[in-house]
Formats: sequence, C-alpha cells, structure tokens
Amino acid sequence: MIDIYFTNSTNKKTKDWEKLAIELLSTAYTVLKLKNEVNLSINFVDSKEALEINKKFRNKTYIPDVLSFPIQMSKQEIEIVGIQEIGDIFICPEEAHKKSLKYNHTDKEEMAFLIVHGFLHLMGYDHEVNEEQEAIMFKLQDQILNLNNVEYKITFIEEDYLREEN
Repeated sequence: MIDIYFTNSTNKKTKDWEKLAIELLSTAYTVLKLKNEVNLSINFVDSKEALEINKKFRNKTYIPDVLSFPIQMSKQEIEIVGIQEIGDIFICPEEAHKKSLKYNHTDKEEMAFLIVHGFLHLMGYDHEVNEEQEAIMFKLQDQILNLNNVEYKITFIEEDYLREEN
C-alpha cells in the first residue's frame, strides 16, 4: 500500500494532480513489486518557493519543476516501524506548465512525468549516476506512464537547468 500526503501552497487547484498521483504511484508500487507500506509527501509549491528550496538544499539557482528529497531507512527501522517513509517530492505547477508548452506536452503528461520521476528518485533510482542507471530509471518511468495511458517523450535542454533566476 502507498500513502501520499499532499500539501498545496500555490493558488492553483491540485485535486486532479493528486488523483493522478494516486493512480500513477499505485501502478509504480506494483511495477516495483514493493512489499512494505510506503509513505511520502507530494508538495505543490509556487516558483518562488521552488527556487528557495533549490537554493537552500541544492545550491542551485534555477526554478525546478520537480525536486525529490529521499529518506533513507534501514531494513531494521522499516521492520520496527512497519512503514517505509521514502521522502518528499516538491512540484512547481507553474514551471511544469512552462515546460509542457515549451516541449509540446499536455499539462497532464508533464505532471505525470514529474510525479513518476520524483517517486523513482525517492526509491533510489538516479539517471545522473551513469548511462546504465539512466536506462533502468527511464525504462521504469516509461513502463509506469504507459500503464496509465500517458505517452511522454523526454525532451529537455541543459539550459533549462543552468539558467540563473533573479
């Protein structure tokens, strides 16, 4: 079972994104063959808060569309608690919308990608380690999205993640 705690500090309505997250992450739970109860939070933040979080915790000066902060629990801790706390995902709907327009995705496709991408990072997958890890993560990502009828082609340019914000 997966339990998701949602927060929304934006002026946007996020109930549709919350429903989408529940569907996607229920699929991810099955695809990854998870056995423990998994808890996480998904936080919808505005661009100002996303930038502040990125600066404070990652020393980066751009507005991110998604950030993941995993919690590492030992097997012993999971056994004692009975639940695996995996961490927090922060999603900036404003930035997600900009990327959907830039790369010709729907808002739903973009948000679905960010939710699954963030979740996989919480589960320990990291596309920045090497090409092999990238291939594993992206294959899982595509599988989860496809099982939910979301077609998404990864498209981005490095400048999206190198630009400075004022």
